[in-house]
Amino acid sequence: MAGLQVDPVTGLKNATYTPSTGAPSNELGQVDFMKLIIAQMRNQNPLEPQKDSDWMAQMAQFEALNQMRAVASGMKALQGLTELTSAAGLIGKTVTGKQVDAIAVTRDLVAREKYGRPFAKLTSLERVAVNEDERVVAAAADLPNAGREVTGVVEKVVMDASGIPFLYVGGKVVDLFTVAQVQQP
Repeated sequence: MAGLQVDPVTGLKNATYTPSTGAPSNELGQVDFMKLIIAQMRNQNPLEPQKDSDWMAQMAQFEALNQMRAVASGMKALQGLTELTSAAGLIGKTVTGKQVDAIAVTRDLVAREKYGRPFAKLTSLERVAVNEDERVVAAAADLPNAGREVTGVVEKVVMDASGIPFLYVGGKVVDLFTVAQVQQP
């Protein structure tokens, strides 16, 4: 009889578990940690149970891991702000840097101007309209020039979908990290 499975040790059924449909992750989360703790409890030798101090040490390690993740996340946000501030400081200055494939950045820019949302969140009809915009068509036609050096005045800073800032120079998108020269106009 294929019915409800009940854990023979605890007598509990797992009615809330749903398998993950996302991509597998290499990181251990809180749920994974709790699964490990429960597995340790189930499989420990009843004649030599684990000491309370061992459990507390594991909990402390897990809390330290969570705090390290929070610090890493904060550092990543701080890095993003620093990059954005650096890029914004170049507006109005003449720079020399390498042009990048600007299709995705231009799509996002046009989508935000026309619909107030990034390209990834548009309907299929809205995406078609964005792809037909003259700026996106020009970016696609300019693709062979990606990697070439561009010199000009920074008009604005644009962000790609992952939050990386790029410089908009004379209709071209320049990678902030390839800027070799900056000068006053």
